[in-house]
Amino acid sequence: MKYIALIGSAAAALMFVGASSASADEIGRDIRDIRRDRADIRHDVRTLREERAERNYALKREFKALVHGNFGAAEVWDARRRHEQRELNGVRRDLYRDRENLAKDRADLWRDVRDY
Repeated sequence: MKYIALIGSAAAALMFVGASSASADEIGRDIRDIRRDRADIRHDVRTLREERAERNYALKREFKALVHGNFGAAEVWDARRRHEQRELNGVRRDLYRDRENLAKDRADLWRDVRDY
């Protein structure tokens, strides 16, 4: 957070010094993108935690049904667990893409600051 604040204040200072507005706009846009990416990552981590809990619950219920010999219920919970696992994989994929976007936005920000 310190780096973002430092760069934000540097961008504001550049605007007062008479820097080109295109550079300041690009820096501001990069900072905004970084904040959005961080928010997306926090959202995906929370969703991932919830999906894991749902998948684990389905796994426990499936195992419990098998132990008690209720194979019909075990099949139902197996299908639910598989569905939860597919959703979990999708959230992991989103989280990976958000982290990639964050890295790209950070690189863009540093490139814009350096090239200024």
